[in-house]
Amino acid sequence: MARTSFLAALFVAITSVIAFSGQQSRSYAPPQQRQSALVQQRQVTPPRPATSPTPTAQRPAQTPTAAATSPATATPSLANSAFFLLPEDVKFPEASPGASRTRTLLGDPRAEGLYVTRTLIPKGAQTIPHTHPDSRTVTVLSGICYYGRGEVFDESQTIALPPGSFFTEPAGVPHFIWAKDGDVILQTTAIGPSGTQIVSGSTKTTGVEGGK
Repeated sequence: MARTSFLAALFVAITSVIAFSGQQSRSYAPPQQRQSALVQQRQVTPPRPATSPTPTAQRPAQTPTAAATSPATATPSLANSAFFLLPEDVKFPEASPGASRTRTLLGDPRAEGLYVTRTLIPKGAQTIPHTHPDSRTVTVLSGICYYGRGEVFDESQTIALPPGSFFTEPAGVPHFIWAKDGDVILQTTAIGPSGTQIVSGSTKTTGVEGGK
């Protein structure tokens, strides 16, 4: 009986040693190595080809349409971004001999908003001293503009402004112009509504009636 118990205990001990040896024979991999192995396995697996999006029909390029009005008579706003004028398209309206003629290039001086005008003052003409309710910027395109400020026309108070000159006309400030040596063309830019108010008591000596 004692021998049988001894043999049973020996069998259990031998079995435990074999099981423990089997567990020790497995290599231990830290968590970082196991995660790296999983990443490598994912990299080995070829990625699924990306599906190309279904091509959509491209919108045809839009061709700008021609203006409904003739460039010679159009008075567009800034909304007409494709609008342009060549020098030969700028036609001044008819006027009595010696009078200035103004052509509106952009907007409407009588309405609110930006406007641009071009004025032809014939040789020898003088404007009567006048004011405007809006502040203006003016560029001399051609000719020599003799420009002065005051409620009475005074040649000695004028300054000769050759082509390319730029000047301002503050709102409400009386001023006058003389095309002494030849025709003068001015281009005016301002924010309307605009108008011209003759200075009370002033008179013209020759040429235009009213201001530019």
